[in-house]
Amino acid sequence: MSYQSLYRRYRPTRFSEVRGQEHLVSALRNAVTEDRLGHAYLFSGPRGTGKTSTARILAKVLNCENPAGGEPCCVCDSCLSIDAGTSFDVHELDAASNNGVDAIRDLISSASLATPGRYKVYILDEVHMLSTAASNALLKTLEEPPSHVIFVLATTDPQKVLPTIRSRTQHFEVHLLSAADLEGLVDHVVADAGLELSPEGRAYVLRVGAGSARDTLSALDRVVAAGGIPDSEDAVDELVEALCERDTGRALIAVEGALSRGRNPRVLGEALIARLRDVFLASVGADLSRLTDTDRARATEQGRRLGAAGATRALESLGEAFVGIQDALDPRIPLEVALVRLTRDDADVSLSSLADRISRLERDGVVAAIDPALASPGPARPTAPPPPVANDDTDEEHADGSAMPAAGSRPADVARQELARRSGAEDGGRPARPATRPAPGRPARPARPGSAPVAPAAPAASTPAAPEPEPEPQPVAEAAPSAPAAAAPAPAPSGGTMPALVDLTRIWSDTLLPALPQRSRARFSGGHWVEVSDGVAVFGLPNEPHATRCEELRPEVESMLSAHFGTTVPIRLVVDGSAPDPSAPRVVATSRRAAADENPVDESIDLDDLTNARGTATAGVDRIAAVFPGASLVDEE
Repeated sequence: MSYQSLYRRYRPTRFSEVRGQEHLVSALRNAVTEDRLGHAYLFSGPRGTGKTSTARILAKVLNCENPAGGEPCCVCDSCLSIDAGTSFDVHELDAASNNGVDAIRDLISSASLATPGRYKVYILDEVHMLSTAASNALLKTLEEPPSHVIFVLATTDPQKVLPTIRSRTQHFEVHLLSAADLEGLVDHVVADAGLELSPEGRAYVLRVGAGSARDTLSALDRVVAAGGIPDSEDAVDELVEALCERDTGRALIAVEGALSRGRNPRVLGEALIARLRDVFLASVGADLSRLTDTDRARATEQGRRLGAAGATRALESLGEAFVGIQDALDPRIPLEVALVRLTRDDADVSLSSLADRISRLERDGVVAAIDPALASPGPARPTAPPPPVANDDTDEEHADGSAMPAAGSRPADVARQELARRSGAEDGGRPARPATRPAPGRPARPARPGSAPVAPAAPAASTPAAPEPEPEPQPVAEAAPSAPAAAAPAPAPSGGTMPALVDLTRIWSDTLLPALPQRSRARFSGGHWVEVSDGVAVFGLPNEPHATRCEELRPEVESMLSAHFGTTVPIRLVVDGSAPDPSAPRVVATSRRAAADENPVDESIDLDDLTNARGTATAGVDRIAAVFPGASLVDEE
């Protein structure tokens, strides 16, 4: 053969030449030296990491004529025949192409035959490709082989191997080689073979190898044959940079350039995902010893710019795009759509995209520039005091005698006080209900003592006065306390007087009742205020059971009323319709007048014109007769 591939030419022939698998080499060498060999071994790990080569070295040292220190001599006839692939002591079976029961039956029938050497070694490569029937046929021989037979199984997917097979073997896992091991291998091959390799080509070979010795030497073969680095590698670099810079045009141009050079969209996407994985690991500070110093520095820089959230989102989006890439009419479309979503905020409104945007804002310091209190905990930043409302420290008075807000008041408080002043509200910020106009011929009801005066209603034809401009809001040093709920009544100043029946009735449904707890609100919603007598508010309920249930929650209502009116307001619960207290006839009259004001009688109706409603039958027979007119009742004897 005129030329042999570098990975075949420089395949390890001794345990000492196996790179990066010291745990496996030391275990096998000790087993050979101390004569503690197992009857079956299972080597699993990524491709190109030395599984089959290590199995051949084990077969050589077991049949070597002059082993030394657990190493084969590599000069005897047995070692040379094994290297040439003509030995009768070593049988290699590719389970990917010989995965049926017949191939395993032939193996079992030949296992008991004698061999020229001391041991007959069976190497089954890609053993996970065996069918279930073939794997079951191998079980018995694998468990109790002849004394001169040793099985070595190799696979890249150990989870696909039957557990019954794994339990009958000594399982060793091999791993990817580090960047230092691959650098030593490349330097040895280049020096021994007399090759010319530029520093850029060397970095490319190590990056493409990605921890696999065979892939590294295959990439070295391609670089030497092509005389340089393939142009397709630039597309992956461009795509990663486009994602970091969020440049949609740059990403699409890189895809178009790679596809025009014959790159398959799926292969390009797989290379991009592999590179993004390095960027993600660098962003979270994972071990990247398998990368060269240059690639590790570049991945770290790109991870800082893209961020862990951005790298995770890119991996998820590209992974989802490749799920349907085989069924797409144009395989470029899923890749390009995923890149557009990753580089444009307005093209993706998913939660992961929003989280990525927030992460970038925090990382770039935009949030800190808007408000440092949002970026880091700590005291609120100092702000300029609001402009004074008055010219001096004392409160001024309006024309009607009410006090103006003092200097330094918060804008919300200023507006609330001004609104209370204009509307005559008593709850410190909630506008009062419009006053009910008195019926014709009736004087307006006087306001109760202690309440704010209510301005008379303006005529309909008059032009309403323009409202005074509200003070401009100013920043404050501390966050303003949250406003109370709209339904909660603001407590009146301390030292108030006992409320009148009119006041209780007017604000009960809209203000007082919604402020009660849910259970109290449900029970007291079925009653109404009857009278206020001798400092006690009488509340009427429809029946005795209802009154009994409300009695349990009466303290809650009394507490709420006391807090609202600023004085103790005791309550007495009565059944509706009971005789009022005769000691307070004036209050009763006031209550009746209030009821007449709120429910005026329509005097245009003549009571003599009204007719009584049709009587309701009380007996069952009468109801049936009413339903069937003309029917006669037949007495049954």
